[in-house]
Amino acid sequence: MPRSFLVRVWDAVKPPPPLPVRRRLNRSQRRLLRVTAIVIALGASGWSIYAWIASAPDRALGHNIEGARLFGAGDFPGAAGQFTDALKISPEYADAYLGRGKAEAALEQTEIAMTDFGKAMAIDPTLEQPYTHRGMLWRSRGDLPKAIADFDRSIAIQPRADTYYQRGLTYQMLGDTQHAANDYTLAIGRDPTVPYFYRARANAERDLGDSAAGQKDQETAERLEKAQ
Repeated sequence: MPRSFLVRVWDAVKPPPPLPVRRRLNRSQRRLLRVTAIVIALGASGWSIYAWIASAPDRALGHNIEGARLFGAGDFPGAAGQFTDALKISPEYADAYLGRGKAEAALEQTEIAMTDFGKAMAIDPTLEQPYTHRGMLWRSRGDLPKAIADFDRSIAIQPRADTYYQRGLTYQMLGDTQHAANDYTLAIGRDPTVPYFYRARANAERDLGDSAAGQKDQETAERLEKAQ
């Protein structure tokens, strides 16, 4: 039988060569592996920490939005809790101080509310609402000059219809009916769809002796109320 044939048969049936013996890693190699594993673990941990820190503004905003929703629903303790959670994440969040102050004011925690309004003002002097809400608290305490001063500051930053209305009410409590009527007119000029602006001006006009103007504003208020 030709040898070449036997060689081919042997090549077909011979067992595979033995696997090479696995060599043990030396000390330097083992140290390198450990260091590499630690670096990878630290890198993953560092990325997680970075991602958590980077998401802080969004998480704080989420609590702030939920706080505003709960406030609108009348859940003032729940709203205050959400605003507090926002401040734990972002301690310089002026809007969260404002929101929590409003919730605290609704809960008649006026001292705490005033402190939060003050913090909101200090963090962001361009916010007008903390002054408006603190002014309302001063008025509720009977400190009308301080209330007027806060309404003035709010209007200087951003004139709003409701702030003119709140200042008008305060002027009326001070007995300054003409200034009150002027503020109600400014409120109506910014938002002519609010019935109680007209009612307030109607009362001021009657006190000033202009019954015809008062009657006209009273009718406008009633018409707006029916349309709502």
